[in-house]
Amino acid sequence: MEVNSNGLGTPKKAQRKSWTPAQKRQIVEESYAAGANVAEVAQRHEVRPALLASWRRQQARMATTLKQTAKFAAVRVATAPTEGVIEIDLAGGCVRVRGIVDAGMLREVLAAAR
Repeated sequence: MEVNSNGLGTPKKAQRKSWTPAQKRQIVEESYAAGANVAEVAQRHEVRPALLASWRRQQARMATTLKQTAKFAAVRVATAPTEGVIEIDLAGGCVRVRGIVDAGMLREVLAAAR
């Protein structure tokens, strides 16, 4: 309590705590954990339960919006093998395989390196 010039005390305004988006997200995720109680999570983080409920609604709306706007691009996977280099550092040296390497060839090279 502050004392003003006439000697009367006036209550100080409470400071509002601001939360970063990451903190809000973490608290909301915690409130969705199995067995979590929203009121207990809110109390633990010194947040009013109504504010936490508001954050939960906001996050749910954002998730719905993201799902509605998500788009996918067509992808074509090349089936032809391509040349490359694989290097593996081992305790006894380095294994370097160049050219077209398939799983069978790599197994043989690694078995020989043992």
